[in-house]
Amino acid sequence: MYILGLTTLGDSAASLIRDGELIAAAEEERFSRIKHHSGFPYNAVEYCLEEAGITMAQVDHIALYWKPWVLRHKAMQAVKSLGVSRDMFMARVDRGVSQVSGSYLGMLKLPRMIREHFGPSRFKFHYQEHHLCHAASAFYVSPFETAAILTMDGTGEETTTMFSRGEGIRIRPLKRIKLPHSLGQFYSAVTNFLGFDMFGGDEWKVMGLAAYGEPVYRDFLSRRVLSLNGDHDFNVNIHVLDHHLAKRYQFGEEIVRELGPARRKEEEISERHQNIAASAQRVLEDAVLHLLEGLYEETREENLCLAGGVAFNSVMNGRIMTESPFKRYFVQPAAGDAGCSLGAAYLIHHNMLKQPREFRMEHAYYGPGFTSGQCAEALESAGLSFETLPDSEMLPRVAKLIADGGIVGWFQGRMEFGPRALGNRSFLADPRRADMRELLNKKVKLREWFRPLAPSMLEEAAEEIFGRPHHDPFMITVLKVAENQRGRAPAVVHVDGTARPQTVSRETNPRYWELIGEFKRITGEPLLLNTSFNVQEPIVCRPEDAIKTFKNASFDALVIENHLVMRQRE
Repeated sequence: MYILGLTTLGDSAASLIRDGELIAAAEEERFSRIKHHSGFPYNAVEYCLEEAGITMAQVDHIALYWKPWVLRHKAMQAVKSLGVSRDMFMARVDRGVSQVSGSYLGMLKLPRMIREHFGPSRFKFHYQEHHLCHAASAFYVSPFETAAILTMDGTGEETTTMFSRGEGIRIRPLKRIKLPHSLGQFYSAVTNFLGFDMFGGDEWKVMGLAAYGEPVYRDFLSRRVLSLNGDHDFNVNIHVLDHHLAKRYQFGEEIVRELGPARRKEEEISERHQNIAASAQRVLEDAVLHLLEGLYEETREENLCLAGGVAFNSVMNGRIMTESPFKRYFVQPAAGDAGCSLGAAYLIHHNMLKQPREFRMEHAYYGPGFTSGQCAEALESAGLSFETLPDSEMLPRVAKLIADGGIVGWFQGRMEFGPRALGNRSFLADPRRADMRELLNKKVKLREWFRPLAPSMLEEAAEEIFGRPHHDPFMITVLKVAENQRGRAPAVVHVDGTARPQTVSRETNPRYWELIGEFKRITGEPLLLNTSFNVQEPIVCRPEDAIKTFKNASFDALVIENHLVMRQRE
């Protein structure tokens, strides 16, 4: 039985499962080359069908991650905002009208549109609750038979945060927090206050910048903006900081008086901006730990699953793993809305069809892969000279190139699902060079100086480097590096002594594991600097994307499967 899961707003994506096993999953942006693609994921669906070797006629069920008719709560929030200010009301109305006319009505037409585009099919179409899809995306593919589940994002239909408990094939919602109280919207509003762009996914920048500041505005933000209560709940005061006004870069008198003026987009980042980021980050972390205390008290579970866009906050995840009462954790690698395509499909398989759980998500390599012949053809079409080498020659040579200071675009196997490059679509470099962060950020990635870079390490080395056992194949947790280990890899240890590691196992990515092993043989260090293979664009998907980036960017070599291209220096 084939079940197709879909997300169609921002970060649109498709996932296909067969008899409970994940066959393919990919975000539309990788094909369209438009970041955070919004709209029906035509290319991602076509890829999933092709990967399975089927047509739409063979799909039994299609599940969407949204119930578009659930509008009453958002409408009421818009009406209430009129009592605050006309600008706030108009910001909500403008957004609501565009969503209803441009997105929600279209969702109701999807079954017909899919048949018109992909051909006749007798599939059954299902609309699923957004936060249940988030919860399912984490719990059903986790290693846990039972678990507490926390999902957090900007908003679903009306819910922004949900407590759940997973038990076998059942997910039981325990508590919902609704608009306007939203952790995701709070953090997005701060993102725009700092002159970044929430629509571009710039929340990452706030998290990275936070490490350079001190939480001097923590008291104000926790008292007047994001406050906690004794019911393991929180409140967001939109009178002081409103997400919808922040979208327009409009901010009220009180927050400007307390924090200073909002940063202009081209304004140099100051210590004050760093402190605002640090304060918002700390307040978010404190709120989530507060919620988790309540979730633990209610469930008494030792296992925790996390999903929703807020679960991408890897610094927060590090505190959860070291300070929360839970003992074991699973964070969905595609924690944002793209991962809801996965959750929607598994909700049908387990919750509706009552099928047993057998699949476990141990890696994220569910996107397109390409043969050596296809890669060679793309290189030849691009007019690039290349060598074709067996791994016995390729891996030592690439490791030596990296050890000598080279930056390598590394393209192999199936593309990762989710926003992290995990060794199949990555830039690789030497983590021992203190100047490598600046070199990659400024000259290759063309992005802000403060953006942190991450290590991919042999999983066997994690305990030595962090001073504690650690398993994270998805690079979604930030932890303190043991003090006596920080000097080994300064390019991937952040200013606050932390790092966001990917632990690489021989079982899930043997070739990448062997490359890191070759680097260790040369240098003694069991890790590489790894950042996503892209320059101001979505992560590369096809060989042609990697070649285009190689031609337009400044890095030393390109590896596509077993082909090596060296840049010819003039």
